[in-house]
Amino acid sequence: MQWWGPKGFTAPVCQMDFRVGGKLLCCMKAPDGQEFWNAVEYHEIVPYEKIVSLMYFADPKGNRIDPAQLGIEHEAIDGAYDVTIFEDFGNGQTKLTFIGNEPMESAKNSGQMEGWIQILDKVAAVVAELAQAK
Repeated sequence: MQWWGPKGFTAPVCQMDFRVGGKLLCCMKAPDGQEFWNAVEYHEIVPYEKIVSLMYFADPKGNRIDPAQLGIEHEAIDGAYDVTIFEDFGNGQTKLTFIGNEPMESAKNSGQMEGWIQILDKVAAVVAELAQAK
C-alpha cells in the first residue's frame, strides 16, 4: 500500500495471498479520486530469485475487465506472463528486472512504462526508509 501506483496515486486497498495460485487485488486511487483496480495471479515463485505472474485490470472483486472500459489502451500479449527477476549484487544491493506482458512500444505509448518507473521509485524510497530504521 505504501508504493503501489504511480506518483500521486494512493493504494487504499491491497489484499495479497502471496503463494503459487494466490492472488493480489489492489486499488490505485488517482489524485482526482478515480479508482483503478489491478489483480495479479501468481504462477511461479522462487524465493529471492523470480516471480512469474499475470496482472490485469479488475473490478473491486478481482474479476478481469477490459482496459478499454477504463479508457486505457493496453496490448497484453495473450498467454504471456509478467516476470520479475531478482539478482543479489551483494552489499545489500539487489537488481530487479521486470519483464511485462505487453510490447515495449505499447508500454511506452500507453504510459505503463513511466508508471512502472514511478512505482519502482516509490519502492526504493520505502526500502531506503526501512534501511534507515535499522
